[in-house]
Amino acid sequence: MTIFILRHGQAEPQITTDDARRLTDKGHIDTARIVQERVADMPLVQIWSSPLVRAQQTAKIAASFFPHLEIQTTDLLIPEGNPAALMKWLERLDLQLSSSAQSILLVSHQPLVGEFVNRLCGKPDDYYPMGTSSLAAISVQVIADAMGELLWLDHA
Repeated sequence: MTIFILRHGQAEPQITTDDARRLTDKGHIDTARIVQERVADMPLVQIWSSPLVRAQQTAKIAASFFPHLEIQTTDLLIPEGNPAALMKWLERLDLQLSSSAQSILLVSHQPLVGEFVNRLCGKPDDYYPMGTSSLAAISVQVIADAMGELLWLDHA
């Protein structure tokens, strides 16, 4: 399985609640550019997103390059999500997919994306930085700590 992990694009400052923050124009542009540059490398079968507005907007931009896919939502991808719980969920999801050659996209936030990428690849915290609109590709045969191989990491 290849797991693509996309951090949401640049978002507006928190004015009301963190959940309601929307992407800025720069966030829209950066996200579209980063996904467009890698769309040929992403044979996606599913797109999963955090329910927060900025992640949903980011997922919608990514999904525009994959019109055959619908965005699915899970609370496991919120900023405070638990990397271990996310791995367990991905293990179950991997078993449901018809082939280990399948690829999925996860759209999430810091600190979860950074913790998850580094943990899956067996690296210390902050080894692989995940700025806004950063997109990582990780190949895994077994979804567990230190079992992933970073294929590439692109930044806006």
